[in-house]
Amino acid sequence: MTVLPLPDRGRWVWDARDRTRAVRVSTHGTAGLLNLSLWRDDVCVGTVKLRPDEAAELVGALTEGLARLTGPPAPDAARLAAVEDRLAGLEARLHTPPARRAVDDARAAAAALVGRLLRRLG
Repeated sequence: MTVLPLPDRGRWVWDARDRTRAVRVSTHGTAGLLNLSLWRDDVCVGTVKLRPDEAAELVGALTEGLARLTGPPAPDAARLAAVEDRLAGLEARLHTPPARRAVDDARAAAAALVGRLLRRLG
């Protein structure tokens, strides 16, 4: 097993129940990986290393889960627009490198979530 040094920067996300559990998100640029580490108190109890495409899949799953918490789905017109956007994205993916696709997928998922949240609030 190869051990990668802990990067200088990372992002912490604390458990909703208390501040003794957390997830740390950090990148290992030289290895091309995103690292998720699970912490209890000040001890790392587990890690998951993700390639960019796997991280994009995780972002998509998180986005879908968050969207389910916001309420019912958008009206049919909005769904049709979303399907058309997805199709355009799939066509663009045919000519896009995998790492760039992962970044684009994450950006699109975040933009869609923000749009849904703004529609719900508006």
